[in-house]
Amino acid sequence: MPRATFLRVVCSCSLVVLVATHTQLPAQSPPGMSPAIQANSNRVPAGKLENGILTLHLELRQGDWYPEADTGPSMKVYAFGEEGKALQVPGPLIRVPEGTEIHLTLHNLLAAAAIVHGLHQHPGDAKATVEVPPQETRELRFTAGAAGTYQYYASGGGILGDSGRPIREDSQLAGAFVVDPPGKAVPDRIFVLGIWRSGSDVAALIGHASMPHMIPVINGKSWPYTERLTYAAGEPVRWRWINASDGGHPMHMHGSYFRVDSAGNSEADRVFAPEQQLTVATNRLLTNGTMTTYWTPPPGHWLFHCHFVPHISPEMTVANALADKSIMQHPPGHMAGMVLGITVAGNRPPVASHGRTRKIRLWVRERPAAHGLPAGFSYQLEENHRLFPKDLTVPGPPLVLERGQPVEITVGNQLHQATTVHWHSVEVESYYDGVAGWGARGNKVTPEIQPGRSFIVRFTPPRSGTFMYHTHLHDEEQLSGGLYGPLIVVEPGRKFDSSHEPIAVLSRAGPSSIEGPLLLNGSTNPPTLHWHIGDRYRLRLISIAAFDGGSFSLLGTDGLLQWRAIAKDGYDLPPAQAVMQEARQLALAGEVYDFEYQPTVAGTLQLQLSIGILKMKVTQQIEVQ
Repeated sequence: MPRATFLRVVCSCSLVVLVATHTQLPAQSPPGMSPAIQANSNRVPAGKLENGILTLHLELRQGDWYPEADTGPSMKVYAFGEEGKALQVPGPLIRVPEGTEIHLTLHNLLAAAAIVHGLHQHPGDAKATVEVPPQETRELRFTAGAAGTYQYYASGGGILGDSGRPIREDSQLAGAFVVDPPGKAVPDRIFVLGIWRSGSDVAALIGHASMPHMIPVINGKSWPYTERLTYAAGEPVRWRWINASDGGHPMHMHGSYFRVDSAGNSEADRVFAPEQQLTVATNRLLTNGTMTTYWTPPPGHWLFHCHFVPHISPEMTVANALADKSIMQHPPGHMAGMVLGITVAGNRPPVASHGRTRKIRLWVRERPAAHGLPAGFSYQLEENHRLFPKDLTVPGPPLVLERGQPVEITVGNQLHQATTVHWHSVEVESYYDGVAGWGARGNKVTPEIQPGRSFIVRFTPPRSGTFMYHTHLHDEEQLSGGLYGPLIVVEPGRKFDSSHEPIAVLSRAGPSSIEGPLLLNGSTNPPTLHWHIGDRYRLRLISIAAFDGGSFSLLGTDGLLQWRAIAKDGYDLPPAQAVMQEARQLALAGEVYDFEYQPTVAGTLQLQLSIGILKMKVTQQIEVQ
């Protein structure tokens, strides 16, 4: 192969030097053949670190990607790899101590120019990119910069998505870039989120296109082929999460809470002071976003996954993407995509309880079209031989429980298909968590609730707060069709006061995850609320749209008001976070927020729900007297 001329780019702080050089390009694969791409678990740093200098040679090439089984169907995509080694998705891990000098070469063996982001000192400038023409090479030298979680990525001539990131053949050109603080690094794991997709999500959401085929992955694999994790109960678990996809992800933990210790993006990372650390069950990662988390795992079989239904739908398989059609498939767990399975040995300790066990029936029923909503599904509660509500509604009726009081809920399925119920953010045993085929208690595995059958769920709520319950099976049809409802846990001896604790549930009307108008408590025109001057009101905000995130806003005649934050995902905020703030809150699917507001003057307020990108808005009037 002839020798090729390329430019060596030497970066030292603000100094950039271009030097003409020559090199021998590595041999390419024979025509028509592509190398296999390996899934990268991000356990082994790339390159050679010696005397404070990391030397790393990266290539950009086309290969065959296996997001499911290593022997399953593959897709041709572009990927990074170390020179002389296999291509990887995500790209080779760059992990160095603070102060490391990095000597790096980029060899572009693609047919198009590559624009590479993030290979520079951090914090950095997102506009600081390196262009590598086809069949050429660039050399970079820079210091690693501040400790943190970052990423590098490239576009290789493919289609860019709604957030400016690649979505097709070059969508997997991304890798983790971690800078450790001085001293011994604390053990952790690194996970990179990625998506290959066939078209624009936004075009589908606004009805201008069908839902794009997607391959959502964690560290290059789609559930049930993602890595299975095993921990001991109470073991400190530290994760770094990097969103390398063109879209946001509300990441949800089943059965317990996790702590967010830092958050950032491709260029900067912010470490929270202890009093500002977040304790959540669902945390959103926007495009380019990063977070480091700390988790103390309870015994059980748990899932950690994106809460956007299309990103975990069993339809989002390689076979469907290659065939350009959607055929419902049922892999283990009835999910695909951005899902991690976690096993923690032992039995969950019982919760301190009081009083007699409360017994409730939760009926799962088919709902006819009515009140401007298409036909779908709904829940009804039965207690002491009384049904609530009388008519089937969307969302389902509020399920009000008491902290520390045992409850036995018999879920009766009157649908024509199987279902389950997930108690979102509630700390239950995994057997009752609602994940069929995955949750377990000893030798018993959580079943699907077949038509005409029932399943008894037993738990004792350990904390008061705002939660929700919803289906965790056939989500594209059942969740979009209305199988969700608020779950409120009150303190012992206290009653739920709906007049002073308004519930606001964000959803869409269905019948699929991208169809139907925006709904506030199941309506496009919710009834007026009546408040009183001087009274305190606790707004319980729940977001459960299958593929949307919306903003809740409380407005007066002069614009946005101020409200006080109280809780996130049912977890009370510490004093440093329970503060007055602007009354606007973005909430993606699976997120729950509580705010307090005390009106001081008479007049008309508005609780507004909006999805700006879709130009959708629902307003609820509030008359204050």
